Amino acid sequence: MPASEPAPPPAVAPPPAGAPLAESPSVAEPPSVAESPSVAEPPSAAEPRAIFRPAEPSWVNPANALTLLRVALVPAIAALLVVGGSTARWWAFGIFVFAALTDSIDGWVARRLIGVTRWGQLADPAADKALIVGSLAVLAWLGELPWWAVAVIVVREVAVTLQRARLMQRGVVMPANVFGKGKTVSQVAAVTLYLLPGTGEAVKVGALVIAVLFTVVSGVTYVSYGARHAR
Repeated sequence: MPASEPAPPPAVAPPPAGAPLAESPSVAEPPSVAESPSVAEPPSAAEPRAIFRPAEPSWVNPANALTLLRVALVPAIAALLVVGGSTARWWAFGIFVFAALTDSIDGWVARRLIGVTRWGQLADPAADKALIVGSLAVLAWLGELPWWAVAVIVVREVAVTLQRARLMQRGVVMPANVFGKGKTVSQVAAVTLYLLPGTGEAVKVGALVIAVLFTVVSGVTYVSYGARHAR
């Protein structure tokens, strides 16, 4: 009996016209190799960096206490001068010298140990003016020096203070110059000589004239500086 032949495969009917062709199944791509984590690049020099600003110290500190003490000593000096007498005069002289020294001490303490405060920057020069003008005013009231000298010093101090405040509103700082420092030293020296018992009249008048000259010259230089930077 002859062997039977295998049956032919069934015929596949062609798809009807217009029918979409079936897409072949997509072959899954092999998984990609895991990417290595990116390393953060260091910030470039052009990028802004945060600036650390230390907090301003409290205004309640020993430096500002010395400033307030300098102001508080002005009435004591005035009272001793009004009382009169050799003992009171020596006490007034000693207290004034001590108060003048605190101007250097409080600045050193603030800059080296504690830190400068905005309150101290405003109160320190005000205390200096109160000490000088207050002492000179009492001496003028007692008839020991002319009022016009006190008036010149007061006008100069008020004018320079107002100009400094006006320039600060514009962001301009008016620094102290050699004439301003000479004004302070000459005024302290003049008041010291007037308070010191036994000082000759010619010496006292000469010191006062020098103080007034420094006061006027320093005032003119500050006004000129303000006029150049106020435009």
